[in-house]
Amino acid sequence: MSDFKENILKGRVALITGGATGIGKEIARTLGKHGARIVITSRKQENLDAARKEFEAEGIKCLALSSDVRKPELVEQVIAAAIKEYGSLNIVVNCAAGMFPAPIEGMSYNGFKVVVDIDLLGTYNVTKAAFTAYLKEHGGCIVNITAPFEHWGVSSLAHVAAAKAGVESLTRTCAVEWAPLGIRVNSVAPGFIAETEGVKRFGESMDIPDKSLKGTRQDMANAVLFLVSDSARFINGVCIRVDGGATIDLLKMPVV
Repeated sequence: MSDFKENILKGRVALITGGATGIGKEIARTLGKHGARIVITSRKQENLDAARKEFEAEGIKCLALSSDVRKPELVEQVIAAAIKEYGSLNIVVNCAAGMFPAPIEGMSYNGFKVVVDIDLLGTYNVTKAAFTAYLKEHGGCIVNITAPFEHWGVSSLAHVAAAKAGVESLTRTCAVEWAPLGIRVNSVAPGFIAETEGVKRFGESMDIPDKSLKGTRQDMANAVLFLVSDSARFINGVCIRVDGGATIDLLKMPVV
């Protein structure tokens, strides 16, 4: 459920990578429900087709295109198709990601590379292609979905932590370089978000004793909606952590 007016993104076009499943799908749905025409991309066409049917049944205009964010030429084709279909591209949400839990000693060289290529290189590829094709001349908003790992280590996720730290750095650099062009670049870092791939892979048995620290995909989508709306017009280069405050409570001390 959203507290924003339904038409706040009317006339805008939003590209969401990883938009056929999980958090990306909810972001796409939420932006679409608030007036944006959406473009979703993912590697599996069957997931894209299923998501598109859902969205169109809800009255959301959706273009669903298969791609691989690791390959710049495919990314450029998707962006060109989106601009051809809708005439513009105002919002980009980089949500495509890869992950699997493994300690460093048990992780292959290629396993580390694949996640970095999807999360970091993929974000760069989409961001650069969108900038060159449209945003440079017209301005717009970019939101990168990251993770709250930048300032500390996290067991079994060295590849994800390294990639997402890179995305956070890229977010800030893009924000600095492109602010004069009317482009805002921010990020959103999820905490424990129920019914996501990360939770499935680690299991619902993760010890999150405080229910207030368990979020939903809608919580993530609402944060993205705010950042791409005019309400956030003077917010640039920041990371919003959607985690109920979990990542600032490092000692986990009991309340007395």
